[in-house]
Amino acid sequence: RGAPPSRALAAARMLVPRALCLLAALAAGPALAEDYGTPDVFGQFAEPLHVPPAYANATAPDDVLASFPPSFAFGLASAPAHVEDGLEDAWLEHARGGHVAAWSHVPRAHERNRFWSEPEIELDIVRDAGVTLLRMGVDWARLVPSARASDVGTIDEEAWKHYARTLHACRERGLRVMLTLFHHSLPPWLGEVGGWTNQSSVAHFSTFARAVLSRVAADEGLRDNLHSVVTVNEPNVFAGMTYCARAWPPARDPPSAVEAAHCVTPWGDYASAMARMADAHHAARRVAKEVGLAHVPVGVAHHVPSFDAATLADRPAQRAAETLAVFWFHDLVASACDFTGINYYGREILAGGGLAMPLSEEYSEAGRSVYPEGLYRMLRAFHKRSPNVPIYITENGVADATDRLRAPYLLEHLLAVRAAMDAGVDVRAYVFWTIADNWEWADGYCPKFGLVDVLRTPEGIEWVKRPSYELFRQVVTAGTGKPGAGGRITRGQRDAAWTQLQLAVRRKERRPFCRADDGATALDHAKQRPFSRRDWRYGYHMGPQAAPLRRDRRRGRAAERALVNGTYWAGVAERMDAGWREITAAFYGREDGGAGGAEPRAGPAADWGAALGTPKLAEARAWLFGPDAPGSSGDRGLISAVGLDDLRTWLRSAGGNATAFLHGQASASEPAARRDGGAGDEWGASVWRAHKAAVEWAQDVADHRTSRSARASLAGRARALAAAAA
Repeated sequence: RGAPPSRALAAARMLVPRALCLLAALAAGPALAEDYGTPDVFGQFAEPLHVPPAYANATAPDDVLASFPPSFAFGLASAPAHVEDGLEDAWLEHARGGHVAAWSHVPRAHERNRFWSEPEIELDIVRDAGVTLLRMGVDWARLVPSARASDVGTIDEEAWKHYARTLHACRERGLRVMLTLFHHSLPPWLGEVGGWTNQSSVAHFSTFARAVLSRVAADEGLRDNLHSVVTVNEPNVFAGMTYCARAWPPARDPPSAVEAAHCVTPWGDYASAMARMADAHHAARRVAKEVGLAHVPVGVAHHVPSFDAATLADRPAQRAAETLAVFWFHDLVASACDFTGINYYGREILAGGGLAMPLSEEYSEAGRSVYPEGLYRMLRAFHKRSPNVPIYITENGVADATDRLRAPYLLEHLLAVRAAMDAGVDVRAYVFWTIADNWEWADGYCPKFGLVDVLRTPEGIEWVKRPSYELFRQVVTAGTGKPGAGGRITRGQRDAAWTQLQLAVRRKERRPFCRADDGATALDHAKQRPFSRRDWRYGYHMGPQAAPLRRDRRRGRAAERALVNGTYWAGVAERMDAGWREITAAFYGREDGGAGGAEPRAGPAADWGAALGTPKLAEARAWLFGPDAPGSSGDRGLISAVGLDDLRTWLRSAGGNATAFLHGQASASEPAARRDGGAGDEWGASVWRAHKAAVEWAQDVADHRTSRSARASLAGRARALAAAAA
């Protein structure tokens, strides 16, 4: 009583639909209990997580946690609309119309990554990474620029010759090609008539596929180097973003709530587009067999996030999203796939009809929650759905400009893959997204997915390899540096990657984030978000499931803290070392920091001491006392003859005393004299002793050899030495 009716009505409007949805979900029972690799209505998983014993038992840095056979293919991926310059496609028109975030203010945005004019730049990067597989595409709009060309079955031959040269360049670099035919970029002439919702799209795509695949089959080098064909990339994403959300080209007004709801019904544009793309896949696979590529696997790359619900009341929304996104397209094409392609980036937590973005979770810049266990569960779910079909991971990656997340993200997801393989899943390839930072659809250039940083300025574009690039190379070549050697992950690599991330957490560092609070709206300029403290490593995640490694959590946490602390102090000592050497070199002109040793012949202190007995001093005397010094009357100098001899004597003694005090030299006329007692040496030696004690202390902590009392004693000694040096 007394509460405004409007507030009660608002609460009822919020709670009643959720309650009805929950009751409907519970009533559906087994129908909604299908294993999507995600929590069910009650938050439970269909099967426990499998964690190989080596993940918990390995202790030495060189212990191997996971290894992959030489037959396992590692690769990198890109797509034409992301990287090709000189491409007048629907996305460029969309961006010029102001519908792409983080684009208009980016220098040379229209050039993308110059993969058309200078493909050798990124091809060399891929080769040097040690992989044997490159996933790339051919752009439909570039090869078939008009509906008339499609109707008569012709393509732009000059454009195809250019693609053929790039494909041959891959072969010359030892890179097999996973060729994608449709990767989120419709020809504008087809988009204008409804795109995939138009029945004619199937015939147009079949014509395009025949033109490309027949030319590949006719070239022996290209045919033998073709690893596989991806007909359609992420059909569920393209259908949802283009026809339901209307966020992708062609540009249209945002849908109303009624239009958005109708879109996902069995009679809406989503179902229509999915059906057309499925028909297009079937047609393209038939074409591949007809033109002489029967030996080449043909499949689809499915986008499969791991869905979860923020609350029990959000479970029905989770199940609805899974129905639309996980198995819908797979079931339409499963009978005509030689492999199942999985694009996995992370988890999406649903709340109140939108996306939750809790700070407790770790997120990529593109708004995906980092969740390696989800990849394991998705692989298991698709394996159970099609047990006799091999799986290629066609995309997996993280947007991370800081490169803090990327190293542990890569390792933990590969550990999830290895665990799935141990559990019986036939995974044959892992393709990381992506080579270098590029144009990420409607997000523009804000998310940084690349192993290589791309620096864009008005003057040009520069590619700079990130530290994660070298880690990736070490992993995929099993530490040999040779492609095709099989992959390997060690305990030391895992600990080092995680420790670096925890140091960022400890320092309260922040990082760019390219999504608004709703988790869906792309930002023109990234905001800042802190790193999460959550332990999201494979097997450690603190979700509702019982992680097998949790029993070791206390011991593991203690070792982790010691490792992070040791690494932190070792870093401090390293910075002290570098700083002291710089000071020493600048002041004394030598590299060592102890007393004695090198001659003070380059630094300003040495120059000052030596100058007292050099012609520089004679010049100064002449200016002060006249050119006839010594012995002159000094009548032409600045200072008169009055007190001249006394002044000369004082200058000589003062110079000698100052030099002796600083360098320990006997007189100013001996710049190369021994240096055994000067204050400069004593000061340097004191600081050096304090520094060496700090290094030893940090090393002891890092090696876990000291007890708490010993560490306290060492800390006290270090503080005392530092105070004495100060």
